[in-house]
Amino acid sequence: MPRVPVTVDDLAAMPEDGNRYEIIDGELFVTPALLLYHQRAQMSLVARLLPYARSIGLELFAAPTDVRVSRITQVEPDLIALQQMTDAVPSTRWIAMSRLLLAVEILSPSTGHLDRERKRRLYLTEGVQEYWIVDTAARVVDVWTPHSAEPRVVCDVLHWQPRPDRAALVVDVGDVFAEVHA
Repeated sequence: MPRVPVTVDDLAAMPEDGNRYEIIDGELFVTPALLLYHQRAQMSLVARLLPYARSIGLELFAAPTDVRVSRITQVEPDLIALQQMTDAVPSTRWIAMSRLLLAVEILSPSTGHLDRERKRRLYLTEGVQEYWIVDTAARVVDVWTPHSAEPRVVCDVLHWQPRPDRAALVVDVGDVFAEVHA
């Protein structure tokens, strides 16, 4: 029997139960509420990225923020960066994938395969400049770009330069993971 694709309208009808609901090509993915180490990693990255993003005219959003590609593909990255929105108040509850300069997923036991495979292909196919997979257990960040066949595995210093006319942000990955595992 053919599978009926899940749509963004179906997502809107999902319960507010603390789970994360995403769809890729009409397939539903449900993940439980985030673990504390995941939230520590997210907050540590926000603290480092936000001042830099603002200084170069970018916006940074942390989950929950819906990112939509189509009627049957909507995901919720842990962090995203994009050009500042010119609308005083955006008229939608979601952001178009085509606007993303950076997408970040922090691995959880239940999301590893999805983040490393389906979401990686999705983000890179849709033109996201950089995709980071933050592995708090291995204490590394895999950095993917649309033109890379393999990730650049970073365990010491991460450089992020979304605008070539501005200096790169330098993030000490060791410091991030020290905060996560404190």
